[in-house]
Amino acid sequence: MIRALALVLVLCASTASTASAQRGDGVYRRFDHDLALVFGVGGAIVLADEDEGALVLDLRARVIDAGGLVLSYRWGAESESQIFAGFELKPFWPALFLTSSSTHREWLDLFLQSFGVELGVAMMGLGADGDNSYGLGIGVSLEVPLSLPSRTRGAFQRAALRLAARRVDATRSYLGTDDARDRSEWSVLATLQIVVGVRANTFAEPARYRY
Repeated sequence: MIRALALVLVLCASTASTASAQRGDGVYRRFDHDLALVFGVGGAIVLADEDEGALVLDLRARVIDAGGLVLSYRWGAESESQIFAGFELKPFWPALFLTSSSTHREWLDLFLQSFGVELGVAMMGLGADGDNSYGLGIGVSLEVPLSLPSRTRGAFQRAALRLAARRVDATRSYLGTDDARDRSEWSVLATLQIVVGVRANTFAEPARYRY
């Protein structure tokens, strides 16, 4: 049985190595566009007294895919609806690129460089008879690449599965929170993300013609 397990691990490693054998400079089309628009849809598990499931919709706008704004909506049949707005930073990809520390294996680089942190404000209790409250949200994430930029064309850059955890601190010290109720929570999220590149000058300049 141990030999069989070892064989499976070797085959998986060989498959991953073959899939990520595409060499690159560590940028992987990020400089082709000024802005990366990320559309995400998936689910979340809210870790409360009783764990509850919820639907998650994400919109992210990152400058050269390194950092930018986040707007996320969570809806659950039993859990409270929530809007999270904040800022996301992916420090590893520019750091590894600038220090020439990329592995030059596309899948592996994209996975390692996908580590992100986010900080923002969560508005909770939406639709609960106006009983809204606010909390400080902090999260971390990793993305599992589902497609490689080297194999895509045009504005579409890649697809990925984003795995994240977020902590919202909504203790009574925050303005607008009911003193009698602490809505602090942990949530685990998984979303399918589509990354689309946008050039800023397409909005800033008119079309040019040659005669």
